[in-house]
Amino acid sequence: MNRIITLACVALCLAGCASTELSDDTLREVSANLDYGDSSSQTLLNKAWRASKRKRYPELLAYTQRCVELYGEEGRQMNAELSDFEPEPTAAQKWALNDVGTCLFIMAHAYEDLGRYQDATRTYKMLAEDFTYAQSWDPKGWFWRPADGAARKAEKMKNW
Repeated sequence: MNRIITLACVALCLAGCASTELSDDTLREVSANLDYGDSSSQTLLNKAWRASKRKRYPELLAYTQRCVELYGEEGRQMNAELSDFEPEPTAAQKWALNDVGTCLFIMAHAYEDLGRYQDATRTYKMLAEDFTYAQSWDPKGWFWRPADGAARKAEKMKNW
């Protein structure tokens, strides 16, 4: 009976939970029941964007957290090798940096939407400090920079 209730709660959250009362237990439960596909950084990023558009925060956070866990260190190393943004023709070679940086951007905005300002501040700070040179391709034909403004946002929210 308890398992049925738990699964029903998970199903409700997967259908579009936008509560600020999103608990770590709920996130763990949702995370355990998601399809991560091939778990490549690109797959996780695409799934995070889809969850973001639907405001499915438990899914979004699970996908972005998985991307950071699997590829964060490699992305940090790629960032440390740079002193400026990678030129557009070779930017995709910094895939871990770009995908993790974009996931952190998505994650920080979700935490903000949920009123979890300490988590948002921590995530923005990580993005600004460790993924400074991340770039994200916009399907309209250009790169944008997820870390732009992240330090400012972290500073602004640190006392919320």
